[in-house]
Amino acid sequence: RVRPRLWRPRVLASFFATTIGLAFWWARTGPLPIPPPVLLGVPAAILFCAGVIAGRLGAAASPLGLLFSLLLGSLIATQLHQYYLPTHEPIASFGGYVVLALPELLAPLALAAVLGLVGGVVGERLLPSG
Repeated sequence: RVRPRLWRPRVLASFFATTIGLAFWWARTGPLPIPPPVLLGVPAAILFCAGVIAGRLGAAASPLGLLFSLLLGSLIATQLHQYYLPTHEPIASFGGYVVLALPELLAPLALAAVLGLVGGVVGERLLPSG
């Protein structure tokens, strides 16, 4: 009997959903004064859900989704800002808590991996990958 490989579509779905959802979150919240619990709580919930969707590979899907969402969100936010203020600098940080620089980015990526791992454990219990 051949068991279906459910992990591939789950990881891809998790990665794309996380990347697109968080990219628009970062792009929209960039210029707004949002309280830190909300600014960081929504992405934490999305990264946990990415782990639930990805299953046992949630620890990899969440940080990758976060990384690509920050890059895409930075591009979207920069384009939005430059539309209204053509001399606006490219967006390189979101709320002062998430910065697009390597040493500062390691802690959010590690936290995303932990959230994805915890979500992956929950996801495996809900829908085992086989």
